[in-house]
Parts: sequence; C-alpha cells; structure tokens
Amino acid sequence: MSARRLAVITVHELRLIRRDPSAILILFAFPLITIAFLKPAIRPALIQSGYPEATGAEHVVPGQAVMSAFYLVALVGFAFFAEHSWATWDRLRASPATSLEIVVGKSLPRMILGVAQFGIVFGAGIVVFDLSVRGDAVALVPLGVAHSLCLVVLGVAVTAVTRTAQQANGIAFTGLVVFGAIGGAFVPFDTLPEWARAVAPVTPTYWAMRGMRSVVLDGEGVGSVVAPTAVLLGMSVLLGVVAARRLRLDEAKQGFA
Repeated sequence: MSARRLAVITVHELRLIRRDPSAILILFAFPLITIAFLKPAIRPALIQSGYPEATGAEHVVPGQAVMSAFYLVALVGFAFFAEHSWATWDRLRASPATSLEIVVGKSLPRMILGVAQFGIVFGAGIVVFDLSVRGDAVALVPLGVAHSLCLVVLGVAVTAVTRTAQQANGIAFTGLVVFGAIGGAFVPFDTLPEWARAVAPVTPTYWAMRGMRSVVLDGEGVGSVVAPTAVLLGMSVLLGVVAARRLRLDEAKQGFA
C-alpha cells in the first residue's frame, strides 16, 4: 500500500466532506439539539433506575452520540455511490491506486469524522449540558474509536451488498433508527421491552452504550470497556470479511439520480 496514494485519496475525500454541510448537521448539530430536548425527559428514568443524582445528560449525551454516529454508514456509502453518479468511478479505478487504497482512502476520512463527532458531542455535553463522567473518561476513547471503526466497516459492507444508492441509504437510516431503539440509545436499556433486551447484543449500539454507561453512570474504569471494545472490534472483523468477499470494484452500481 502506497502512503502517498492513500494520502491523496484521503485528502480529496476530506475536501468533499468539508463542502457538504449535511454531514456536519447530522453528526454534530442534530445530537446537540436533541440532547437539549431529551435531557429533562430522561432524568426520571435514570432516577428510577437507581441514580438519584442523575441529570439526564448521563444517558442522553452518550445515546445521541452513538445514534447519530450511525450516519457514518450512509456517509461511507455516499463516498462510493457518488463516484458512480459523477461518472468518475472508472477513472478512479484506472488510476495507480490499488483496490485496497481506494477503499481505505474513502473510509478513513469517515472514521476521522466519527472520532471527532464522539469527542465534540461529549465535550459539549460536559460544558453545556452538565454531563458528569463519574468514571475514568480515558476509558471512553478506545470505545469511541472501536465504535466508529465498526460503523465505517459496516458502511463498506452495506455498499458491497447493495446495487443502488437508494438501497444503501435505506439500510443505513433504517439501521440508525432500529439499532438506536433496541440498542438502548433512545431510552435507558432497563426500560426497554424484554424482546428488545434479548436481541440488543447483536447491535454495535448496545455494546457502545453498555461501555459508556459503565463509565459515565457507574463510575468504572478502563476494565469495564474491554469486553464492549473487543466485541465491537470483532464485529468490525466479521463485517470486513463480508465486505472483502462481496465488494467488487468493477461491479456496475447506480448512483444518486
């Protein structure tokens, strides 16, 4: 893999991201607006769950950070399908860049965006929304990175198994809502119906929220995020295998109309 070719693709993708305000709005503005409205509504549920000093931010900030981050799946798909819409995909494939360099170069900027979103939403939660992290805040870093990686690889896998941009977007936004709901990002996990709690562990949202809750609410340290981080990395590997087996760069795809 050529670092120079990879850097060229990555920088180009970062320029495209900077020109598109929708990513900034959904990843950064949307969760902050939602936090302001949901924080007082979630507080009673946390108090009832045994956290009498909770303000509501302890769940809403991680929940909205995790849920909004799922938009990375759509952003990764857009990075590939847009090339087909612009009729530039064949030109990119004809460049000296290898298939791996193209995939990593298009995915890495979304990974960077996901990590930045995690940091900014949590930072705003602390400064603006009175979020108090009771445990070791450093423990949230590997968890946030693993979660972002999992979503980016999921985006590549979704791109690999879909033929049109509409299919990829449909899967991404359906996943955002469904995974957010059953994974415990909308409301505290303890308040979910029994069937939702049973299936929740198949979602990356559940593992991200489990680790964040242990640090933010239960005051635990790095040890509490080892298992959730490992599961997220394991999911990334499995999704990476799916993407590697199904993604064909010479496959005709239909971009945005």
